[in-house]
Amino acid sequence: MNITDRDITPAELERIYDDFRQIEMADGVPQRKTERFQFVLEDSGAVIGYVSGITEHKWFYLTDLWIAEPHRRHGLGTKLLTMLEQKAADIGMEHIYLWTAGFTNPLFYEKNGYTRFALLENKCEVEGYHQIGYRKDLT
Repeated sequence: MNITDRDITPAELERIYDDFRQIEMADGVPQRKTERFQFVLEDSGAVIGYVSGITEHKWFYLTDLWIAEPHRRHGLGTKLLTMLEQKAADIGMEHIYLWTAGFTNPLFYEKNGYTRFALLENKCEVEGYHQIGYRKDLT
């Protein structure tokens, strides 16, 4: 046996992931099929907002929500978030979750009905700058 510090090859990684899938199947977990859903907000041909996420069994993982600086605090983030939540509910997702950080982002998600489920305190060198997991039930 030998432990080394090296990059794993794509083929080796695929073998590992195949084994993870076999373990899930043995546990009775249905095969996971992830899909990405997204909405793009444009103004005069320029992208000024974006929201995106992927399906994970009964949960929807919100991966990205962004509004360009001059367009923030005008309700556009809430509009995009609401559209994605509705899409997730329409395709049968029961819950949505996300990770965020910063000082204002947590307030945004709490205002939109999300509750905190995890807190990584002072994740970076800025005091009080936490990474926070939020969730919301869609049903």
